[in-house]
Amino acid sequence: MRRLINQSKIMNRMLVSTGWSLVWLSALLVGLEEHVQADEVMLYDGKKISGQIRNITADSLTVDVGKQQQKVNLFDVTSYKFVEPALPQNVSQLLIDGEKPSYTSGPRTAKIKLRKGYHRFTLPYYHTLGVAKLEIKMSGPGIKNAEVPREMLSRVTDQVRKIATREYQVDQAGFRLPVEVKQPERYVAYRLMEWTDPAAVKSILDLRYLSVKKYGASPRLALLTKRSAIHFGIIYEGLIKIPQDGEYTFSIDTDKNSKAQFYLGAFPRELYRKSQSKKESNWKLAFDQDGKLTGKLKQWDANGVVMTLPLASQDVDVTLQPDVIWEVWHQAEGISQPGSSERKGESKTEDTAYIRTSDGKVHRVTGEVVSMDSQSLRFLYQGEEREVKQDRVVGLVLHKKRTEKKNSLKLISLIRLVGGSQLPGVVSSTDPTQLTIDLPGGTKLSVSNEDLESVKTINARSVSLTEIIPETVTEVPFFNQVFPYQINRSFNGKELQIGKQLFSKGLCVHAKTILVYRLDRQFEKFTVTPGLQHGTGDSGNVSVTVSGDGKTLFENQAFTSQTQQGPLNLDVSGCQQLTLTVDFGQQQNVGDRFVWGAPQLIRASPQGLAVSKK
Repeated sequence: MRRLINQSKIMNRMLVSTGWSLVWLSALLVGLEEHVQADEVMLYDGKKISGQIRNITADSLTVDVGKQQQKVNLFDVTSYKFVEPALPQNVSQLLIDGEKPSYTSGPRTAKIKLRKGYHRFTLPYYHTLGVAKLEIKMSGPGIKNAEVPREMLSRVTDQVRKIATREYQVDQAGFRLPVEVKQPERYVAYRLMEWTDPAAVKSILDLRYLSVKKYGASPRLALLTKRSAIHFGIIYEGLIKIPQDGEYTFSIDTDKNSKAQFYLGAFPRELYRKSQSKKESNWKLAFDQDGKLTGKLKQWDANGVVMTLPLASQDVDVTLQPDVIWEVWHQAEGISQPGSSERKGESKTEDTAYIRTSDGKVHRVTGEVVSMDSQSLRFLYQGEEREVKQDRVVGLVLHKKRTEKKNSLKLISLIRLVGGSQLPGVVSSTDPTQLTIDLPGGTKLSVSNEDLESVKTINARSVSLTEIIPETVTEVPFFNQVFPYQINRSFNGKELQIGKQLFSKGLCVHAKTILVYRLDRQFEKFTVTPGLQHGTGDSGNVSVTVSGDGKTLFENQAFTSQTQQGPLNLDVSGCQQLTLTVDFGQQQNVGDRFVWGAPQLIRASPQGLAVSKK
């Protein structure tokens, strides 16, 4: 994609130098965009569908592929994501860039040819301490070098925002064409952001990560006010009514502590609102089904836990029931989550609070979380309710009312949002720009597709065994030391490897280990590559068995590092249980580190879901 965009830039220079028309170039760029810009749907067999996702239900996606519509069963989908289309260069033109280091002090100016009519502009500006100054002037046919006349300014409304980007064009003579607007509203729209940490904004592009404090409208395009104790930014959006065709000059002057840019044309893609996981998000919450939320803790009581998530399009509140929450950790400067060694001995039945004392040390307290707000945590300790200031709370691990994690094989999605949150649930949509997520506990959340990074399908046709919790685990040491089985890594923390083959997913076990998985008769095939972990030497010798409901599907009683074993493709149709056994071999337990590489279950068609048999 990036290569094609770079090629279009090269062609742009070539076409201009040889006199070809910009209209022809625009058509070429649009053609490139239609060819390479598409949402991506990954299927269980590794194939990819590229197109525009039009509709999502609990069990299917509808994708526009070229001029055809293709309906894809969600059961066959591993993941999908929305790809932002690249915009042709001429739809959003950066005229003045106040952040360029090459600019000297004084007004920045730029000339542009404009046809008569309404032209959309965007002016992002930010200021740090001191007197804030922003002056915008223009000149052209019949207009002297002065502040932009108020009668020429109009507001950007939903009517303007719905204008397609292809409507912002430049003609063969190099004039930017106007857009059609009926009955425009007066004044210029703006949104205001404020922040206290100077490092929060280091460039104009950082404004897209900030929450909007105020939306408003201004009768003029200028600013002069003293705001000595605050940092703030403004993004102006408006229309300028050009009275006649001609070349116009715009100039912007700011104080030394301010930066500004000036765009003509469509709203610039680089300023689309986004969110990122920052420490000022305050809290990171983990809950059932691999869910996690990153945001601000708004409320915690018997009615539920409410967190505000900073997304790309807006900030939204998400409510969870306390019994689905596993852990909550404070994200702030100077506060770090305890390491695994510091968490040894945590209660498995009571809640645990990690509290920082005035001397900076972190203490662990066992009891029950009652509630928490922006001021304090209320914690039941030794039968008495205690109050702790919220800024002293490092983290909470909840067991008292925790719902047991279920080994569910239900078809759901894991939705990764811009900003670091990850939500399990069911996605539905009848509008390609808006999605609804049904969360555990019955909560519904509506988000824009620009809020999504990707969507992964859980328990679809292909399911990694690493994502399923064993029903039982039996680990018998040869002597006294138990080696708990590892997921997606070897016992020394390195990659799983059999011979020269590496595996990003798999299980590493030590003899003797028996893993039993509940299948509920939902799978048809089990594929896996078995072998001893690379680097364990030549002494490894184990007895390996794969069985389904007690029936042996594969067996090798003397599996060594010299055993040449390719991938297994075993029939598990109708099996209630799958058992993987690695037992002691002929060399006692020396080097008996065994890998189940890329263990995949191929799911049978669930009842009531019509799926492709391809």
